[in-house]
Amino acid sequence: MIKNPDSLLNKIPDLTDEHEKQIAMYFPQYAFYENKSKTTCDYFCTSCQSWHIGEQLRLCHNQKFVCGHCKESVEAKALHYGRKSLERSRKFGFCFAVDGRLYIRFVTAYQLFSDDLYNENPIEILPEYTFTNEYLYVYEQHAMQRFSYYYGSFHLMKSDGVIPYTSQGLAWYWGPSEKALLSSWGQTVLLNLDVIAHTDLKYSGAYELSDRYTVHKILKWLNLYVRHNNAEYLIKGGFDRIADLLMNGQLKLNKIHWKENNLLKMLGCRKTDIHRFCEYGTNEIELYRNIIKEEPNIQNASSFVSSLSKLGTFAVNEIHDAGVKYRQILKYGKNHQRVMLWKDYLDNCKRLPEGIEELMPAHLEQAHDRAVEKVAYYTNKTEAEMIAKRAKTLKPLLMDTQNLVMLAPETGEEIISEGKILKHCVGGYVNRHARGDTVILFIRHKASPSIPYFTIEVNPKSLTIVQCHGYKNERESNYKKPPEIVEFEQQYTKFLEDIKNVRNNSKRTA
Repeated sequence: MIKNPDSLLNKIPDLTDEHEKQIAMYFPQYAFYENKSKTTCDYFCTSCQSWHIGEQLRLCHNQKFVCGHCKESVEAKALHYGRKSLERSRKFGFCFAVDGRLYIRFVTAYQLFSDDLYNENPIEILPEYTFTNEYLYVYEQHAMQRFSYYYGSFHLMKSDGVIPYTSQGLAWYWGPSEKALLSSWGQTVLLNLDVIAHTDLKYSGAYELSDRYTVHKILKWLNLYVRHNNAEYLIKGGFDRIADLLMNGQLKLNKIHWKENNLLKMLGCRKTDIHRFCEYGTNEIELYRNIIKEEPNIQNASSFVSSLSKLGTFAVNEIHDAGVKYRQILKYGKNHQRVMLWKDYLDNCKRLPEGIEELMPAHLEQAHDRAVEKVAYYTNKTEAEMIAKRAKTLKPLLMDTQNLVMLAPETGEEIISEGKILKHCVGGYVNRHARGDTVILFIRHKASPSIPYFTIEVNPKSLTIVQCHGYKNERESNYKKPPEIVEFEQQYTKFLEDIKNVRNNSKRTA
């Protein structure tokens, strides 16, 4: 918070005619016309602000065309059309440099026209622009203050944050015969940010980011900068990706060592890895830091991160948290599918009273299946009743083809048996299916409906296929997903879409 914040209000810059000219290009422009014959018309163009008499064209109301004089796109409006209904509005943020501080004055600007009638003497039909104050943001090198405008004056707000989301729904006001086009403060036009070069925030990097950041993100960046001035190193060092993660909330601020004045120390990155580090996402950053902490003398840590990332950074970090070193994960995990099976095995073990007995079992698949069976053993009667009840409600999701049939499990044992016979991990989904978090369905041949063939998982909210697998998840090189299942998935996707459309239409007509 800036000291003596009320004194800031004495220096609020005024909005002038120049600002009106600036915003004109962001509003629609019109050609108010009157057809004089079948081939000629007179019109006044608000873009070039001139009458054009005896033009060789005939216009229609609401027709869009390019003015032959200013070459700008305009919309034709019949001269006697009620111009009061053309009121439009849009939000702007005007930037000013005042005593080394950056002032951003947020307003709603209105474009409107008088409703004067056309007479024999050509008159100018120029738009008028008015401004309504909304917010004021003031930044200095180590602090910021914001104000909101109501009851004719500015009032103090909490000294951080961005434009309140409760104020989002306003951009264009349309006439009663036209549909409303809503936008938000996210589409606010920020003007004159280049004045930041004349303030104490000239090194913030905000102007360099303005070509790809929304107003909300620019404000977030400025709020970050006044708290941590060394944030400028991220932009100057080419770490725009890290800046994006911070602004999107994907990387927590406490993951950066802000007290450090050295960029590498600030990021926890080694000089030899800097080129790859600048492209990392949140999971890769965490993985990299954990690796160099676990192995301080490791050479080329970025290559090690790359190898582990192929196995799935989220799964790798979870397995590491269970007590397995990264080199062991890379050696034992081997590939993405095996790592996911390993993770599922550990997740199931955590649900058992005895916990994890073997972190890296000699025979992973068998150990996984045993863990799934043990978890199933502890499945309570209530869960069994829930599964039986769900089997009846899931009937609308079942689809048959000429050769294939779908079945809904009626007991947890059926799901466990499905996983055991097909040697995949569906047995670990019993609880989630019973709770309704997911939907497990069986695909069988009509000729042998009791023999497991393929298992499909469906997201109950989005009605989309999550996964569909058969024996050993088709991991073996000599066993691929058969064409009839590939075709079945395509048909079932359309089947689910139809259900979703019916559901949405029912909601709209309710």
